[in-house]
Amino acid sequence: MRTTAAVLLILTSTAGAQPGAFCELTPCLPGPIARRTLAKDEPHHGVVCKKGRDLGTDAAARVAFCTTAATADVDGIPVAAGAYTLFHPNGRVYQTHTRAKVERATGDGTKVACGPDLIALTDKGALVYCKLAAPRAGSPKARVGEGIRFHDNGALELLTLDEAAKLDGIPLAPGATVYFDASGKLSGAHTSDPITVRGLSIRFELTVHSGGALAEAELAAPAKLHGHAFPAGAKLAFRADGTLERAQHVARRGFLPHGEEWTDTLHLVFDPAGKITSSTTQHWQSRTPEKP
Repeated sequence: MRTTAAVLLILTSTAGAQPGAFCELTPCLPGPIARRTLAKDEPHHGVVCKKGRDLGTDAAARVAFCTTAATADVDGIPVAAGAYTLFHPNGRVYQTHTRAKVERATGDGTKVACGPDLIALTDKGALVYCKLAAPRAGSPKARVGEGIRFHDNGALELLTLDEAAKLDGIPLAPGATVYFDASGKLSGAHTSDPITVRGLSIRFELTVHSGGALAEAELAAPAKLHGHAFPAGAKLAFRADGTLERAQHVARRGFLPHGEEWTDTLHLVFDPAGKITSSTTQHWQSRTPEKP
């Protein structure tokens, strides 16, 4: 469900907007946004907003977004024509699409080569997100052509690995997406290939505690913990000390006479010794029959 994880995770900028959310369809801007369809091209914030497309304004009547009618160069950004562009309250570009490669500095002054694609910036003009256009120094190695994201302080927040790496004891293959907190510590990852952590085969989204211990994961293969058996696909949550805290998995599934699918998902809570302290079942049923 991702283009990259960069599109899914949300971070808050100093201006209160959310560059990490990349709101290309619905602006994720603070407060109410009023829309009007432009009867003619209008210049705003260094770009020309396109006739026939919506222009949004915030509660203070400041332009929050529009679609560009032509190319423009704003604050050193080569904005493309037809780019859905969001603006911070101070008028600086928050998010747009570039028409050419551009080099941009992160919050700590580190310069990054960005490809002609989606770019997001803080209200001070520091780089938050772009598609990496050239190899970047440092470890782990980031894959060129994939999204890379930074915290406001310039620390890495997200990248796609271009090499195998073992981070906080978690082995990750090239192509995995990894996330870091503002202090540089691993906070999570997304891996399509199953990996083994603490003797468990896991896949897809995983998170870790601040100390590096596994926090949440989905099983890629059946496993048994504290005497409890869990199937592949079960989602597990662990305390910082490694004990199992919660689990959920589909316990039963089937189809009604007319083909509507149904599932019963079991939600379990455990004490530190592994004893079940809560067990609930969530029933789900499709309203439409499966196609033959």
